[in-house]
Amino acid sequence: MHRSALVRRMGVAAGLGIGTAGALCGVLLLGPLAASILLAVVFLLVWPLAAVVRHVADEEPYGSSAVIAAACAAAVLCLPGLVRLLAWGALGIAAALLLAGLFIVIDLVVPDRPPRRRRSRKQRRLERLTEAQFDEDERLIESLQCPLSIEELCGVWSDTAMQLSKGAGLRDRQAVAEVRRICLDEFERRNPEGFHRWLDAGAPANPSRYLLGN
Repeated sequence: MHRSALVRRMGVAAGLGIGTAGALCGVLLLGPLAASILLAVVFLLVWPLAAVVRHVADEEPYGSSAVIAAACAAAVLCLPGLVRLLAWGALGIAAALLLAGLFIVIDLVVPDRPPRRRRSRKQRRLERLTEAQFDEDERLIESLQCPLSIEELCGVWSDTAMQLSKGAGLRDRQAVAEVRRICLDEFERRNPEGFHRWLDAGAPANPSRYLLGN
């Protein structure tokens, strides 16, 4: 692990330890009932706001709205607890440092988990849209009965070759590949000898001179 990453992890663990000390002291200061009410109120206020931000953002800034709301509620509870710890002087600071050290040790002992790469909401929408487009193209091609003559099929082959040479998007390339596959099947079915002559010649862009002769 790089030193900067290790220092960052230790800093986060120490912050969590100090925050835990503040939260515990806040519970002792306010009492269990008042602390529970404070946590519930802050959680209910922050959760809808975090959910709205997560919904409207293209890149999700965090994983769970509930986790953010719980963290905010705990932070609010920590504030009076940290003030009380500072008021206790050396004893309060020692207690906070003790919990910070404990959390650092726990963080160093627990093995690392591989990070999960979360896809953004925009990426998931694009993937669903792309899959739907592919399914639509496949259904359209499957329903195609190829009423074209071999002359027209040769023209389609030449046109699609020109389209591919100019560059095409992913969806267009998928559709063109399926159309050209149909053309190949029809070429071989309708004129197998001309089809093989065309292939032996290197399958030039215009197959009509090989397929229309017989």
